[in-house]
Parts: sequence; C-alpha cells; structure tokens
Amino acid sequence: MADRIERKHPRIEINQTITVTDVINGGDFGELVNVTIEGIMLITKREIAVNSIYQFSMALPFELEGINTLTLGANCLWCSDLANIRRFWTGFQIIDPSDIARAQMDQLITHYAP
Repeated sequence: MADRIERKHPRIEINQTITVTDVINGGDFGELVNVTIEGIMLITKREIAVNSIYQFSMALPFELEGINTLTLGANCLWCSDLANIRRFWTGFQIIDPSDIARAQMDQLITHYAP
C-alpha cells in the first residue's frame, strides 16, 4: 500500500454489509468497510486505479434524511491487495458531497460510532 494518509477523523467500522454500486458503469462495486466524514474504505473484487473517480450509491439498512440510499462522488487514494482471497482494500476521498449526503454521512457515523 502507498504511504499512509494521516487522518483528521477516526475511521468508524461498519458492522454489517452495505453494498456499494457504481452508478456510472453499473453493478456492484464493493462493500463499505469503514467511514469518516471525508472518506470511505471499501473491499473490492478488483484492483482500482489510484486517482480514478467514481459515483457511488449505497443501499442503507435504514433511512437517513428520509431516504435509504446514499450517493457520493469519490476519488481513489490507494488500493491494497488482500493476499490469497482476490480482494482489495480501497480507500476513497469523498468529493464535494451534497448537503443531504453530508448529513447522511454524519448520521451514518453517529449510528456506527462506538
């Protein structure tokens, strides 16, 4: 994995499966592993190119801001192979979230925070 990024916010682990869909290209992209107000980490089935930009949709297990879908733009900062299981840890920086997406992220973090 590339140099570690110093975080301003602690990662909040997600303790249930939240599937992430690629809005532009379609299909399942991966699963949400953890979240901060500025970024997300996914586990993906393929290696993701650093500096690639995606539009994601996440089917939430409960409503946040009155809807159960969270949509975000994100830039891939790093991708690391998980040996022997053909999966990748992939870190993304959230890009210019809408007010609703920002409020949903706040609520998601509050919901899963220890």
